[in-house]
Amino acid sequence: MLCAFRRRAAIAACLLFCGALCCRSGCAAEVLTAQQRFELDSLTITRLTLGDGNSLPVSYYLSLPAQRAPLVLYIQGSGCTPPFVGLGTAQRYSTIFSWLPLAAQKRYAVMVVDKPYQSDQQQQGQPGSAIGCAGEFNQHFSYGAWLATVKRALRHALTRPEVDASRVLVLGISEGAPVAAGLARDMPEVSDVVLFGANGPSQLYDFAANIHLSGATDEEKLRQLQELDRNVNAIAADPASSSKFVWGHTYLRWSSFFAQSTLENLARSSARVYLASGMRDHNVPILSTEVLYAQLRAQGRDVTFRRIPLAGHNLAPEGRTIVESQPEYDAAMAWFARQ
Repeated sequence: MLCAFRRRAAIAACLLFCGALCCRSGCAAEVLTAQQRFELDSLTITRLTLGDGNSLPVSYYLSLPAQRAPLVLYIQGSGCTPPFVGLGTAQRYSTIFSWLPLAAQKRYAVMVVDKPYQSDQQQQGQPGSAIGCAGEFNQHFSYGAWLATVKRALRHALTRPEVDASRVLVLGISEGAPVAAGLARDMPEVSDVVLFGANGPSQLYDFAANIHLSGATDEEKLRQLQELDRNVNAIAADPASSSKFVWGHTYLRWSSFFAQSTLENLARSSARVYLASGMRDHNVPILSTEVLYAQLRAQGRDVTFRRIPLAGHNLAPEGRTIVESQPEYDAAMAWFARQ
């Protein structure tokens, strides 16, 4: 079934994105079409917009370090909430946890990328889902579109004078983890990868693992697994649909992410890897991350795994806010700084 997903997702991606996101060969060179600077206290943030004349413009944000510095790229989790709200106004803030505190240290050039067709407007639905996303976001969002966007932005950022391109850390959070793995696979410039709440084999595996871990009776588990299969079959029958939703996202989104394995993509990279997962994560079960860790260890890779007792998907203790996960972000950056 996973192979069928990969074939169909690849066809859907080419049909939908070859023109918009330059997946065909022979694309024109990137051109910086707009550059805006914003001040947040003592921090300078630049928003850069790229275009090549053929594909969708790409926008990303980059902090200004005290001197030429390693690059840290955050890849955010699911949904369509913009990375920044209110830049240029008194009510400005970042929606990416820990981005501003890290950038404020000025030890790194810190980066985050707008998703394809990302609206600057706040999402009208539940954060983390794609329900209520404005504009054309849901018509185009897929694994391939998102990865292509991040690659274009990263390649440009590596040419910036404030960036030391010899050290590049990609920090993938939740949905951002499989995208970070694909980036490390495709771009050898990525020297280090940090993944928070990362899946291993595929997101489909996570659904099945959560059912088996639920504590329900075997009969109830079978019923849930059969329902999962029905939804998966419906997605496979119409993998390019951007109007049909399940579990808060379009069929297009699910088909393209189901076709990806964080494990396989990281295994094809040369990056050092740091993993952190909550032992009570009910979104991405830690057993999924254990599979990823075990395979990388068997491969002889440089991999560190931080298992966090009593913590959920946001790495904070269950029932606590993400603010209490800051020590985990600090630990990951300390790991990167030691190398």
